[in-house]
Amino acid sequence: MTRIAIIGGGSAYMPGLAFSFARERERFAGATLVLHDIDGDALDIQQRLTGSILRAGGGGTAVEATTDLERALDGADFVLTTFRPGGYAARHLDEVIPPRHGIVGQETTGPGGLAMAFRSVPALLRIAELMRERAAPRALLLNYTNPVQLVTTALLRHGGVPVIGLCDQHQGEIRWLAGIAGVDPASVETDIYGTNHLTFTTAVRVDGRDVTSELCARIGELDPATLDAYWEPVARMLPLFGMVVSNYFKYFVLHDEMLEASRWLGMTRSQQIQLELPAIIESYRREADADDPRPLGGRYSAEHGDYAVGLMGAVVSGEPARFVLNVPNRGAISDLPDDAVVEVPCMLHGREITRQEMGPLPAAVSGLARQMVGHAELAAEAAATGDRDLALRAMMAHPLVHSLSSGQAVLDELLDAHAEHLPQFA
Repeated sequence: MTRIAIIGGGSAYMPGLAFSFARERERFAGATLVLHDIDGDALDIQQRLTGSILRAGGGGTAVEATTDLERALDGADFVLTTFRPGGYAARHLDEVIPPRHGIVGQETTGPGGLAMAFRSVPALLRIAELMRERAAPRALLLNYTNPVQLVTTALLRHGGVPVIGLCDQHQGEIRWLAGIAGVDPASVETDIYGTNHLTFTTAVRVDGRDVTSELCARIGELDPATLDAYWEPVARMLPLFGMVVSNYFKYFVLHDEMLEASRWLGMTRSQQIQLELPAIIESYRREADADDPRPLGGRYSAEHGDYAVGLMGAVVSGEPARFVLNVPNRGAISDLPDDAVVEVPCMLHGREITRQEMGPLPAAVSGLARQMVGHAELAAEAAATGDRDLALRAMMAHPLVHSLSSGQAVLDELLDAHAEHLPQFA
């Protein structure tokens, strides 16, 4: 029977996965979820809550939990990694240090994303090493741990196990586009390509009918004052590029505005989340043994859960299914290197992946995407080896870092601040 190890199983994201497994109970009948976390109390809550959610959904899937990583990986057919090395305290440092040097602080973009990669990559490579020893033959590593492009690049170069990078951001874009079009998100299909958090949607179809032009026109007619703050920059950037760009593109196009907004707010996104978490975690604890659990939302989503669980379900069933994945390019984007990690539509046939050929990126963004590929390759090697010279080269290869003096200063400060989580740089 299928064994699925969820590394980061004590995370506040876990209920979204649990509800998704409950909805997919027929595909996972007889399967076992093995939750792993280093936080025993959080793990206990999520094991109980997950079990209650699955039973309320009809049962059929067992749940185990362990703080022992080796035990979690024993016999695993799938390993889903969804954790944050250093927790929210480390994220706060990633977000607060770069702005001191005039660079936006963000957990996956720029110097903050580089620092997170330095923490994430060694942890993922250790998991890959143990998978080779203990997991089932052909076990598949599905990586949600950020920054996805950098981590997936390192795993492909040094991990030695089959790996797919996951990001549910585009699932949120599809829901947003479907809402504007007034249709069911399940009826929407897109042509999207680029690198993780730097993607470009050039076509939107509803039940096979191309609605790109009319949808872009509708977005252009929206009153910015009525838009959710998350989507307002996406709508604002659409006329400039003539396509729907990733929300994260705002850190490149609207950098100074984003930097000023973070300073005006007076707290990092990490601090905001930490203020919200106690009530959410308390609801998890309260609902953990309920017959029909209704935990507070806010830190989990259907997009996050359904995407990962749907992908595993497709692999298990062997039924053809289309997903947007982070995988080696192999010609999908003609103006990026074959070994670059790109985010493109793929058809899954069991474990076989067929990439949709997307052609070249639009001229306005092609150079930026190539630069991000170079940054990812340098960052992956620096994170794996602890080479400080490579780390500085990776820092300077990022488009948001314009000065060697500030790049060196940010790097030194981040490495010092995260020293306990960066033994490779000791």
